[in-house]
Amino acid sequence: MLQKDALAAYDVSHARPWGWQVPAYCWTKAIGSGALAIPAIAMLLGKLGVDRIRDIALSTIALLFTALTTVLLVADLEHKTRFLRVIFMAQKKSWLARGAFILIAYSGLCSVFWIGAVLGFSAFTTVLLWPTVVLGFLAAVYTAFLFGQCEGRDLWQSPLLPVHLIAQAFMCGAAVLALLPASVGGSDKAREVASIALAASLILHLLIVAAEFLMPHATDNAAYAARLITHGPFKSMFWGGAVVLGGIAPLFLLWAPVAEGEPIAAVLALVGVLIYEYCFVMAGQSVPNS
Repeated sequence: MLQKDALAAYDVSHARPWGWQVPAYCWTKAIGSGALAIPAIAMLLGKLGVDRIRDIALSTIALLFTALTTVLLVADLEHKTRFLRVIFMAQKKSWLARGAFILIAYSGLCSVFWIGAVLGFSAFTTVLLWPTVVLGFLAAVYTAFLFGQCEGRDLWQSPLLPVHLIAQAFMCGAAVLALLPASVGGSDKAREVASIALAASLILHLLIVAAEFLMPHATDNAAYAARLITHGPFKSMFWGGAVVLGGIAPLFLLWAPVAEGEPIAAVLALVGVLIYEYCFVMAGQSVPNS
């Protein structure tokens, strides 16, 4: 017979294992991994020319935000020294370890690209640009597989998540390009490219969000987490911040004849991604495991 003061373990309140650092890390990683992508694609399509100053500025942004990503990743660990174990005693099947090595490799390649741009080795940076961008895509997408290893968090198991992370990297990269001042490589042509890329990635982002939260979910766990976002404690942040402020409003500013519409849209899009990541990460781990 149970004692009168017995307490079932599944009734005990537990703090969320991941704090604000994880959505912030997802946001900084999207900026860092997507910073060089839009100009690379535009150059491939003949829409932009080579610009040494722009390469220096964007690779600097990529390095800074990737470094900040690493800081946030370590900061969220309960025991900070475990990051060294992740690196030096890596578990080959762990996406935390794989992701750490991808971030290190991307930072290293981005650093070499930056040095080449600073020294004016245009032929070298042209050859190195696409390998850097592809490694940036890997840095953007590996989190989907890291989340996929989190059992009991069905919202994070979505097959759309890798595509969504790439779309967010494109969106953040386009926003960064739109905000780039003329003194460091920004130009009317670059802003035009950024505007088109930002609009396209915003539409893709909103379509994926609609598919994630308006379509039926495979499990009750995922459905519960999605409902926490759309109708629960995160609904105001999600609908007002991620969807309206960070999705619909930027599209309106990009298409309407509004003065300084592009930079404002870029800022709102960046804010929207951060809000979305906060809702996604926090709601996903708010579902009881029992």
